[in-house]
Amino acid sequence: MPKKKILMPILEAGAGHKMPALAVKDSIEELYPGKYQIDVVDFAVAAGALSADKRMKAFWDACLKNKAFAKATYSLMEWTHPVCHLVLPVGFGSFIRKGREFVRQYNPDLIFSSHYYSLTVAAMARDKLKLPAKVIGCITDPFDAYAFWCEKRADYIVVSSERSKKKCIRRGVQPWRIKVLPFPVNNKFLRPSHNREETRKAYGIDPSKPTILTSEGGQGIGMIARFVREMYRKGVPVNILNVCGKNTALKEELDRMVQTEKSATNLIPLGFVNNMNELLAASDLCIAKAGASTTFEALFMNVPIIFTSWANQAEKPNIDYCVENNAGWYTPDTATFWKTMDEILSTDILKTYRKNIENLHLKSGADDIARFVVEQLEGKAE
Repeated sequence: MPKKKILMPILEAGAGHKMPALAVKDSIEELYPGKYQIDVVDFAVAAGALSADKRMKAFWDACLKNKAFAKATYSLMEWTHPVCHLVLPVGFGSFIRKGREFVRQYNPDLIFSSHYYSLTVAAMARDKLKLPAKVIGCITDPFDAYAFWCEKRADYIVVSSERSKKKCIRRGVQPWRIKVLPFPVNNKFLRPSHNREETRKAYGIDPSKPTILTSEGGQGIGMIARFVREMYRKGVPVNILNVCGKNTALKEELDRMVQTEKSATNLIPLGFVNNMNELLAASDLCIAKAGASTTFEALFMNVPIIFTSWANQAEKPNIDYCVENNAGWYTPDTATFWKTMDEILSTDILKTYRKNIENLHLKSGADDIARFVVEQLEGKAE
């Protein structure tokens, strides 16, 4: 008997939507080994809507490079809801058409999407094709529910907080369609495959110095690189695991700097990585933009965070959560950043913040969401 198929369509702009999908996929495969076929797909690319994909990803890159533009477009979409939902049919009609054909050929038994455009296109396809598959959306902003997320055609929308649930309800989503479960973090962040010492040895980390992991998301776009350059040229006595993501130009620049300039800073430039769990396990501090996946992955690894920026209003609550719980800092400018770094390097505040993170008693929702998805797939009562 063929396996039932779970389609997980996303838009792979960075890792913010992919990582939650992979977390749920891996949990399903751990809880129900060999029982289901599960495919996480970069939806527009897989469907052949390459022009639409290029424009959607270019738009997100523009948001990362220009925070004022990101915040303005977010506000515009919020103010114009539900008219804003015309963006897809008006601007990305080919994605709707080709996405529908992809869904028809794939013929899923259930659709689970952690990206709002992919969720809408998949739900439209399911309805147009009259498929019996349920459609479940998973909002990847723990404390928000951006207008595009509120897809009324979805059977269920999974959120990570009551705050997100209330925003969905205000946008017209029926309360019974909303499932509140913790943010999904991959189980590998609870059990890293390498211990701290092994990872440090593999990457040439000096154990006598604190280790900082820096990440500006999968696209590698943001202001953290400036702080990394400043730390290196000042000779700050730390190890820096600098994840450049897909920004190959940045990695090449930092590689050249390490080769041509001597420093007491042990800078280790990295490209796009798939072992953030191991890198976090080897780190004492994380410097990152406020993406939800990076935020909660660091917290689950008990690593305090310095946030340098947020892309749009959906990310700002992640900073607020960490700052209010004394689990992280917000340093939007040079003066604040160096004041924070001086405190970290000259006091035991990291130890205090790690204890604060432990006291949050965080729980990953990956297994709970996996069980919920399978319950809907098998038609079982909740």
